[in-house]
Amino acid sequence: MTLQEYQEQAMKTCLKESNNFSYMMLNLMGEVGEFSGKVAKLIRKGKAAVGYFMPNDFEMASIDYPGAVDADNELMKEAGDILWQLSGLCTVMGWSLEDVAEQNLQKLADRQQRHVIDGNGDNR
Repeated sequence: MTLQEYQEQAMKTCLKESNNFSYMMLNLMGEVGEFSGKVAKLIRKGKAAVGYFMPNDFEMASIDYPGAVDADNELMKEAGDILWQLSGLCTVMGWSLEDVAEQNLQKLADRQQRHVIDGNGDNR
């Protein structure tokens, strides 16, 4: 599935009352909060430990869920909600997810080429 296909299908489930910038932006923040809240609660309850590993020179997080079999599935559902909200925000802004993703990769490649990936500011 492409990002375009996802965005088109996801927005078929959008309610008329939700199809606006304020709802999409505010609820996107809420969904990100739900994701981080679930991780924090798993850590607090001793049901998850966040570790890091370095495949191919990149640090990646790994979350160990001893005794929490469904935790990974719950986090994936929250990630899906985040994606839906981002898709909705892009839609009300008149952007496609594919264009946003492509522009972001171009920006990052340019920064990498100019050796300014590790820096500050949007326009480096």
